[in-house]
Amino acid sequence: MVAVVAERILVVLALLAVPATAEANPWELFGFNARAIGMGGAHTAMTDDFTAVHYNPAALTVATEAGFGFGYNLARPNLSLDFDRAERAIADLEPPTSDGITFGTHFPMGGDRFRNRVVLGLAISVPTSSVLNGQALDPATPHWYMYQSLPRRIVASLGLGVMPVEWLSIGLGVQLLAGVEGRLDYELDVVAGRFSRKSVVFDIAPHAAPLAGIELRPFEGLRFGVSYRASIQSDVDLPVDLTVTGIADLSVTNVFNVQFAPHQLSFGISYELAELDLLFGADVVYALWSGAPDPSPNSTLDVGGELFEGTGLDNAFDTPAPGQERSVDLAFRNTLTPRFGAEKRFGPWAVRAGYAVRPSPAPLQTSGTNYVDATTHQLSLGGGVRFQDPLGALANPLLVDVGAALHYVAPRDYGKVDAQDPVGGYRASGTIVVVGLSLRYALDEAPVANPPAPLVAPHGEDEARFEEDGLPEGDG
Repeated sequence: MVAVVAERILVVLALLAVPATAEANPWELFGFNARAIGMGGAHTAMTDDFTAVHYNPAALTVATEAGFGFGYNLARPNLSLDFDRAERAIADLEPPTSDGITFGTHFPMGGDRFRNRVVLGLAISVPTSSVLNGQALDPATPHWYMYQSLPRRIVASLGLGVMPVEWLSIGLGVQLLAGVEGRLDYELDVVAGRFSRKSVVFDIAPHAAPLAGIELRPFEGLRFGVSYRASIQSDVDLPVDLTVTGIADLSVTNVFNVQFAPHQLSFGISYELAELDLLFGADVVYALWSGAPDPSPNSTLDVGGELFEGTGLDNAFDTPAPGQERSVDLAFRNTLTPRFGAEKRFGPWAVRAGYAVRPSPAPLQTSGTNYVDATTHQLSLGGGVRFQDPLGALANPLLVDVGAALHYVAPRDYGKVDAQDPVGGYRASGTIVVVGLSLRYALDEAPVANPPAPLVAPHGEDEARFEEDGLPEGDG
């Protein structure tokens, strides 16, 4: 009987204590849309549409008309861990593919006097594989820290750009992310073989982080940009209470965080050679990864109830036992990521190229933990066309952009100091292919190609006839 009860308890705990999941940010890893992907993500001082909500909200004022756009991005990782020995106590996890749909819009809020001086922007990215997903893994499990779940999350940002003078713009914004809070309350009737009480309550609570930016335009063609993105993460708190009637009261706490993004400060510069239709720019992104928290689940088990308390064993099954608490210090370091991009226009056509290198914030995992990451080089190509609808169905041109990037993860060897390590040493390496397609459309009013000539009364005719027709003198 006791064995049956214990088996059922373990099954229930295994089902209920699985960490809930949420989503993570692809824009910082792969780029917002096809244009940014094709230019190596160097967009702090080069964005000219709603993508400024993410890269630099101050640049929302650069666009000369309202507009919106859609996009589709996909990432295909081919990352591998080559282990020193075939037999391992812990298996590794492969990062999933990542697909997402993006939408953005920007529009001026001021009238004629303040046109393009106060601009509001909105940007949203939704993954197509799942709407709510994330992973909180045991630190001993070998997995790619940056790519396991970070590319898969709903991203929503809202920004406002203000241009007080022609050469200066400032911007503020907010990034939103969801967290999960709740409680699972179950009562198991062993005699009847059923749950006599089942209660699940949870709340998806929003988390917000500020965005800010400044852009300077000292003279025609030159732009300087600085943007700041505050740290954000999704917190999950799902305790589980299980009562086994007349035998035990079990309480399991599950607290962890996923989708962590650090404080980031970006500096950008761009210059446009108008006579050559050439635009080029560079970014430097400083990310404070030293503040990254332990992403592994923090779980506890508290055992009580009549049976255990009567035998004095209630504290014997509590986990973790005193002195066995486990907390991982990631010891991540801050990183400096340079990005470069260029765009050449040939009439309605444009070609783009970019390069970036992202140093790894993670130290070598020599014992106990296996958060895998390595320095990544990004090579990008892209293009675009301003398409004028020959049928006249669209009042203004449609901008079609494509972009592709190859992320090369440089090989990195992870040796273990303990020969009996359950995972052993391994080499990490691989590539990630990123492809994006986007459509952008401007909402400004197209000029009339052949405006009608004004009606003017011919010489010698009675002008009163035009007044009787309801037309003012000399008008039409």
